[in-house]
Amino acid sequence: MSQINFGTWESLTVGIRLDEGVILAGTKKVAYGNMIMGEGGKNIFVLDNIGFGFAGHVSDLQSLIKEIRYEMNYLKLQLDRPPTIHSIANRLGLLLYSRKFFPYITFAVVAGVDPVTKKSILYSLDPVGSVMEEDYAASGFSMDIVTGVLEDSYDPKLSIKEGKELILRTMKVAAKRDIYSSKKIDLAILTKDKAIEETITLDI
Repeated sequence: MSQINFGTWESLTVGIRLDEGVILAGTKKVAYGNMIMGEGGKNIFVLDNIGFGFAGHVSDLQSLIKEIRYEMNYLKLQLDRPPTIHSIANRLGLLLYSRKFFPYITFAVVAGVDPVTKKSILYSLDPVGSVMEEDYAASGFSMDIVTGVLEDSYDPKLSIKEGKELILRTMKVAAKRDIYSSKKIDLAILTKDKAIEETITLDI
């Protein structure tokens, strides 16, 4: 009998924090074991001007985004205002920690611009709920390659345009070096005024 591979999202999620806002990017290719099933995946989400990025198991990240959407709506009703990025990151951390003995197989990024302080914030979370504030973060395949590019070129004073160019360059490096990578990526740019989502085909 051949081995059954439950869906794994061989994805890459990258995020950077800039003075003007935050930028998230994620690959769209979905793989089951060594078989590429398509490029219609989605692992970058924007809810109430808060960005989320996930890298990991397909069903786990889909279940997790449903849970955090429910939590955000519940908190909004309870508080009569949108929840802060800090509270959502910690709420997500608690959700992950509550399943630590049978964890969600996913790494997460939560980012946005705080509506009160106007400060850009980026949190990275591991499968058991550790919440760490970062300037930049990468999870998934090729994360070591991508982290090297970011370490060399990252500066919080980059403009949104320059930050987008840096993100695209890191995704191109991954696409050239890893067979699981994808030329199609989802991109989210969040500033204090708006959130922009787009799907881009890399020129490689």
